[in-house]
Amino acid sequence: MVQRFDVVNVGCAERIWRQAEELATRDYEVTLIQFPHSERRRTLPSLRPEAPPGVRVLALDRQAASIPENIRILSREIQSADLVHLWKCYPDTGIPVLWGLRKHPGPLHYDWDDLEGGEGGIAQRLTDSPLVGNLIGTWERLILDWADSVSVASDEIGRICQSHGFPSESIFFCPVGGSPRAIDDSILQKWEQEFGDRTVLTFLGQMEAEDFPVEVLSAIAGVMREQDDLHLVLVGDGPGRRSLEERAREEGILARCQFTGYVPHREAQAILSLSTGLLFPLKDDPMSRCKSPLVVVESLSHGTPVIASNVGEAPKMIGDCGALVSGLGEREWRNGLSTFLETIRTDSNLADRCRRQFLDNWTWGRSVDNLEKAYHHAVSRFNA
Repeated sequence: MVQRFDVVNVGCAERIWRQAEELATRDYEVTLIQFPHSERRRTLPSLRPEAPPGVRVLALDRQAASIPENIRILSREIQSADLVHLWKCYPDTGIPVLWGLRKHPGPLHYDWDDLEGGEGGIAQRLTDSPLVGNLIGTWERLILDWADSVSVASDEIGRICQSHGFPSESIFFCPVGGSPRAIDDSILQKWEQEFGDRTVLTFLGQMEAEDFPVEVLSAIAGVMREQDDLHLVLVGDGPGRRSLEERAREEGILARCQFTGYVPHREAQAILSLSTGLLFPLKDDPMSRCKSPLVVVESLSHGTPVIASNVGEAPKMIGDCGALVSGLGEREWRNGLSTFLETIRTDSNLADRCRRQFLDNWTWGRSVDNLEKAYHHAVSRFNA
């Protein structure tokens, strides 16, 4: 399993870490490639252990000058592998993988879980460079020429994959999942004391590229003026945080907003479990439609209902366990929030429905069931 992040401290690496963990429980021999990042390890909390139980982790150097050595190492690893799983399409990992497969041919599975390239994709948003966005978009298309199977995290990515000519029978739906874990009592007690009897709406995200639409804060401010006990918690950090703080100050609600910064995964889960509801607003753009939002699944696993934008995978994930809002207008969100909070107060079965929705549809085990099918398909297609 080849990916390009430091799995210890990058939020989205939860996907491949949990996939590797689940595969190991099914008696697969899994090697997970990772790229330690010394600065992030020095400045950010650890989100998870480096190695999932039963998984071998192989660390490579992230410097560009190390690509030739990484090619040599990966080529050796690929020689003894039954299948290569490539997550994300960046050249710094894609090139070594393809070089190794050229020398030692074998099945390739590509895991496409987000819109990385092209206009409005993650690469362009993070670098502010259309050139970088186009480069990664090119890789997203070209990697399909070598892949024997593809897993997609959303219906929208599946449609994009087919639009590039990849056969539908080789595409497998593998959304994000959750893995319920007991939360440490001391962490729960800390946040129980912090929240008290307040009604808590929580947003959890990286805030790397202003993913939280600031327009929604005006609606929250309106509801706060009607409900004195309402408290907003924003978990995460990034360049988008500053604009959120400024808008909260302008709306006069900064004192009722709590910006936690990055916190360890177990602490974020404690916050979710104690929250009245998860707030998940999205712009209706290609990247949002491609999302398979992990935080929605995690919220449901704790019995916490969700109010989200009616975009992408959110309606399918939430079902009748929350509320959907169309657009980003202040009136729509204010009405949606008011109705959502009233439903939470009156629907005594809502928390149980959230947990059942999660267990029936959105565990990592269910996702990896399809990933296994994709692996077997890749082997058969390669052999044919």
